[in-house]
Amino acid sequence: MNYKAFYTLSAGLMLFIVLLGSFGPDSVTSSAGAPPGYTNSPADGKNCSHCMGGSATAVTDWITSDVPAAGYMNDSVYTITVTATGAGKKGFEVSPQDLTGNLVGTLFAGSGSKLVGSGSYITHTAPKTATPSTWTFTWKAPSTGNDDIIFYGSIAVTQSQTKTTTMTITKNTVGIAEQGITGLKVFPNPVKDKFAIGMQLPRSGKVRIELLNLRGFVIAVLTDEFSTTGSFSREFAVNQPAGMYLLRIRTDNGLLTKKLIVE
Repeated sequence: MNYKAFYTLSAGLMLFIVLLGSFGPDSVTSSAGAPPGYTNSPADGKNCSHCMGGSATAVTDWITSDVPAAGYMNDSVYTITVTATGAGKKGFEVSPQDLTGNLVGTLFAGSGSKLVGSGSYITHTAPKTATPSTWTFTWKAPSTGNDDIIFYGSIAVTQSQTKTTTMTITKNTVGIAEQGITGLKVFPNPVKDKFAIGMQLPRSGKVRIELLNLRGFVIAVLTDEFSTTGSFSREFAVNQPAGMYLLRIRTDNGLLTKKLIVE
């Protein structure tokens, strides 16, 4: 009998049994943090369930921040909090991205978290068992740009349960008159079937108005036209389910983002 082969096989079997036992229903496979690219963003296309199995369900308000309601300011630093509830071990991965999947701003790890993927993602350093479990870290807004930023998150609550969530923040548009857009009005808001947009344009140029969902996807281009100097006013029909949306108004004079509530 080949005892060396026997003992090697036995040792391998023992290791397999130990590892299998460690991945029970209360375990989190990536116990030292998730690999980069598992936030469930459109660009990543993966979440925790792709590693651990089970199912993924969407939740709201599991990512929060101290970004004011008026929006973020370029170069400012904000606190981001991930909160997970439910029994069992929990871990997370979050990334702030633009609509093409690029990291926006700069992440800084906090207690119990670390950066992965060249700083594009932040994840746990060890699972937590408390309910709720929280992780707090900081994020510095980019130096330039006016676009909305979406924080994509995937949170494991035991091996078989994955929660996906997003947080969208808008750019603070205080002082937007300096960029040339003045007198913006969106009415009525909330809206049931139709609403109007009015503003003043100091010079002629292209006007593009898009309707986005809270995940940052453009679901409708309301207009993309050339407009002359002066008053701009258009009425649009709403064919979307009730909920909150974002209006992105882009002109040669500047960019604005406004929330639109559909009843």
